[in-house]
Order: sequence, then C-alpha cells, then structure tokens
Amino acid sequence: MNSPSTPERRPRRLAIAAGALALCVLALGLLVTRNTVASVAPVAVVNPKLDALPTVIFADGTLSYRNELAMTAEVLGAVEEIYVRQGDEVKRGQPLMKLRSQQYEAQLAQREAGRDGEVASLEVNRASRELAAAKLRRFTELRKQQLVSEADLDEARAAYRQADAEYRQGGTRIQNQRALVDEVRDSLHKSLLRSPIDGTVLSIDVSAGETAVPSALSFSGSTVARIADTSVLVATAKLGEYDVWKIRPGAIANVVVPAFDETPLQGTVRSVSMAPTRAAAGSGNGAAATGAASYEVLIDIRNIGRASLRTGMTCRVEFPSRKSAPVLTVPIAALREEGEATTTAAAGKGNTGTVLVVRDGIASLREVQLGDANDSRQEIRRGLSAEDLIVVPASGQPSLRPGTRVRVISYERG
Repeated sequence: MNSPSTPERRPRRLAIAAGALALCVLALGLLVTRNTVASVAPVAVVNPKLDALPTVIFADGTLSYRNELAMTAEVLGAVEEIYVRQGDEVKRGQPLMKLRSQQYEAQLAQREAGRDGEVASLEVNRASRELAAAKLRRFTELRKQQLVSEADLDEARAAYRQADAEYRQGGTRIQNQRALVDEVRDSLHKSLLRSPIDGTVLSIDVSAGETAVPSALSFSGSTVARIADTSVLVATAKLGEYDVWKIRPGAIANVVVPAFDETPLQGTVRSVSMAPTRAAAGSGNGAAATGAASYEVLIDIRNIGRASLRTGMTCRVEFPSRKSAPVLTVPIAALREEGEATTTAAAGKGNTGTVLVVRDGIASLREVQLGDANDSRQEIRRGLSAEDLIVVPASGQPSLRPGTRVRVISYERG
C-alpha cells in the first residue's frame, strides 16, 4: 500500500498547529485574567462622620483635705499638757494643749501693778493741776485789783502749765501700761492652744515637755498639730496647656485611688488655676517632663464614706469631655502606622497622620491634621470630607501599599 504523498499530509499538520496555538492563547488569557483578579485587593471603607467625640482627659493627682491646717504655737513655751489624741473629733475653740504659762502670769502681775501705780499717780497729778488752776484764777482776779504783782501772776501761770503737762504725761503712761498688760494677757491666752475649726486631729507633732517654737521664728519642725475637716477631700491634679482650657469649674470628674480600689469617686471641679506651675525638664511625666506649662485643678469629693482614704494618697483623675459641636471623625483603625503618623488617642493639636482614600478603584495616601481622640474615633481637622471613602483594614489584613487597585467589599456610611 502506498504512503500518502507529501501534499496530502501538509493540511493535517497545519490544522494541528493551529489547534495548539489556540490552546496556548486560551491558557495565556486565563492566566492573565487570574493575575488581574488577584492584584485587586478587597477592602472595607467608611465615610468620615460628624461626632460629638466623647473623650476622657486623664491626670495624676494627690488627695488632701479641703480645710487642713498645720497649727503652730504663737508664743514660745514648753508643752505642759496635751488634751487630745490623734483621731479625736474636736470643735472650734476646744483646747488642744497648754504651754507653760508661769512666766506670762508673772509678767501680767507686774504689768498690772505698773498700770495701777500710774493710775494712782494720775490722780495726784489731777489734784495738782486743779490746785494750780484755782491759784491761777485767784491770782488773775487779784492782779486786776493790783493786789499781786505781775511776776506773781506769771509764776501762777507757769505752775499751772507744769501741772497740766504732768497730768497729760500721766495719761500717756497709763495708756502704755494698759498696752503692755494687753500684750501679756494675749501671750497668756495664746499659751492655751485651741482648735480653729470643727474637724479631726490628724497628728500631734510634739510631746509634753518639748518646747513649742513660734512659726514667726521660721524654725523647721514648728508644727505642733494638724487639724482637718475630713468631710470633704480634695484631689489636686495638674493638666497641661493643651487640656486645661477644656475644664471649667463645676465640671464633673471621676477620681480613682489605686491604693484603695478602682471604684471611681465622683467629684466636682472647684477651681482651675489661671497661673501655670512649671517643673524642670525631665522631672516628671506629661507637661512637666518637657518643661511645658501645667495648671493646677482642684476637685472636691464629698460624701466619701471611706475611712481608708488618707491625705497624701495618689490618685488618677478622669475628666469626661464632649465637643460643643460635632466634628469630623474616622475610626482609630483607619490611621496608618507608618512614618511619623500619630495613631492613638494621645494625638494632640497640630499632629498629622495619614489615611488611605479610595478613588476610582485606587487606594491613595492622604495626610490629615489630627485633633482630639477617644478609644475608638479620631478627630480630623483638615484633609478629609464627609464624602471620602476611607480604608479601614481588617484585623490581620496585610498593609496596603499606596496605588494598589482595590475592590470595595464592605461599606459603612458615616
């Protein structure tokens, strides 16, 4: 049997080649399509939304009693007797301790004797002046009758002026003696130390027999007792310049004392200082650590009902705050973590961050100015509008590169 001729086998080979070429083109098209689909990243997007942005401003503080007094002696003397103990409730004017007063009692007796002597001398001077006045009147009448000489009349006038001067000097000496008596009586009164307020004795800082030193002498350790009205505790907190303007007297604050428990005590802002207190750079946290201005805020805590709380304890103060008008916000998770972007609730005025904005199927990087933040949302002051589509990465999703083609699979309207 004869084999096919060459011209007959050529069309078959051409058909086979054409089929193989078609299969290659089809496979290449499928591969390109699959790679194209794979290069489009699925993303969830949200619109920025207007929000009152409830926030909490945190500050460290210390506890003290609203009316706490460090008592000092006003006169020098040894402590003779102490009438109260630490923890005692006292009333205003109640005696607390007595200083040795014998020296003041002796001085008082001496001053009173001096005063009484001057009073007696004044009576003698008064009689002398009255006698000199009578003699002057009589000599004046006699001179009119030419019964005494002019020299006798001048002598009577001089005697009256001398008697009058001595009487006036006696009055001045009596005033001086009375002032000395009052001074010693005041010292004697101050030798008995009394409570200036209704309150509780926090401490007794001297013992019987020790010498109480007046505070005017500026000696250390001159405090003899501490008294406080324990019905109202005060938390003293310091806020930095970026936060203090948000707090007003009368605002509500929550005070947490870690040494006791985490149950917050509700307080009311009593005052916000107008003048700053400054700390050396690096000496603390927050504003104080950078040498920036910090301002003292006092919070009154009433109805404590917790005997375990003590003055001097540290505390954490939380100031709930809301914006006076809604502001544009995005989820905290939308902020990029690369570069110098700030992505936490610590973001402050003037900080910038970046977000990914979807437009025409492309995710592009955009810089925004940040404002305040809470645990879930971040204020955007500039750089976005309410119509923008912002990428919110899902947990565990790889970070998108700017310029990546994206496919929106979830959309949340602001």
